[in-house]
Amino acid sequence: MTSTSRIKDPSLANQFDPALAEWSRITMPVTAAYGDEISRLDLSGRVVACFQHVLSDTAATLLPLVNAGARVRLAACNPDSTNDAAAAYLVANGVEVWAWSEMSEADYRAGLDWVAAESADAISDMGGELIEATIKGGNTVTGALEATTSGLHRIEPLALTFPVFNWNDAELKNRIHNRHHVGMEVWPMFSAVTGLAIHGRTVLVIGFGPVGRGVALRALALGAAVTVIETDPVRAFEAQQHGCRVVDRNEALGAAALVVTATGRAGVLGPKDLSALRPGTVVFNVGHSNREIDIEWLDTQPHRTMRRHIVRYDLDRTHVHLLNRGSLLNLAPEVIPKVEELFDPFSAMMTRGLAWILEGGAVDFAPGLHAYPAVLEHEIADRALHTRF
Repeated sequence: MTSTSRIKDPSLANQFDPALAEWSRITMPVTAAYGDEISRLDLSGRVVACFQHVLSDTAATLLPLVNAGARVRLAACNPDSTNDAAAAYLVANGVEVWAWSEMSEADYRAGLDWVAAESADAISDMGGELIEATIKGGNTVTGALEATTSGLHRIEPLALTFPVFNWNDAELKNRIHNRHHVGMEVWPMFSAVTGLAIHGRTVLVIGFGPVGRGVALRALALGAAVTVIETDPVRAFEAQQHGCRVVDRNEALGAAALVVTATGRAGVLGPKDLSALRPGTVVFNVGHSNREIDIEWLDTQPHRTMRRHIVRYDLDRTHVHLLNRGSLLNLAPEVIPKVEELFDPFSAMMTRGLAWILEGGAVDFAPGLHAYPAVLEHEIADRALHTRF
């Protein structure tokens, strides 16, 4: 382990089965193909800084950059999604990593400071915090990628000093992953964590953007009664046309058995909202921000762990069950395996985009926010279209 890395246990690298990497060439063929091409580049002396989830498939996206000679530094963008064996495997193979499961908020912030402390040729960010910290620190960057709605909200007021490429709103990600795949992943995860089914239950989805839409419509298809809270009247009308109820916020909160936040913004469910929920309500989040639900306030209330990833909070007149500490439920670690194939084109977008920046693709772009290059997006979609078996 490099002296700068901080992970739970280096020996956990032995638990990362190399056969998984070989099988990932079947489940993630587009990413694997780009990985082969990138490994043959000469990226010696280049530095890549990453603030993202540390998962079992992270090796497929970052190790090709290491193989090409780049120095890759990675900190966890979420304290509740890290796979410790994957973190150890990355360190054993040359990535500098600051990530471990169940890290404290202070350690999480220290990891952000660590990865933002140096200049980089390319940044891969999920949440906008690394971009923000890099600008505040005055470090130079050739180009950056941002992958989330939360990150776009965060960097919107900043005076960007380098080009940032938005791949959250790329059609390939927004129309497919955001719209379909989160919903496909989250409900099996919900059942695995809770032991509950959703048919016949009243599900409240807060936010009917692409992610919330996918979660809501998947719940409808599984037999739930779905209510939506949405401040945009066009999206609210769209939710109604899909068969969801759109009602007053207070009425919706008081009637729901399950509440899902999907806005990408912090502070969506505060003390007043949580106290209005009926006893036993299950609450979870699928937006990138792990503070859509007011965890700090909840932690001041009496609480106890019911089972892994479920905490009961006793409020004045009700009690609620929070899943996965308010972090994205679909990425709850070590519950059920992810369907890696669903992430393949989007992992490829990150890897291909980083290589494009490192090879000089961003040098002609002015500082500011830009769309992810359409030529790369179309190239990746074409490969994805023709590599399924």
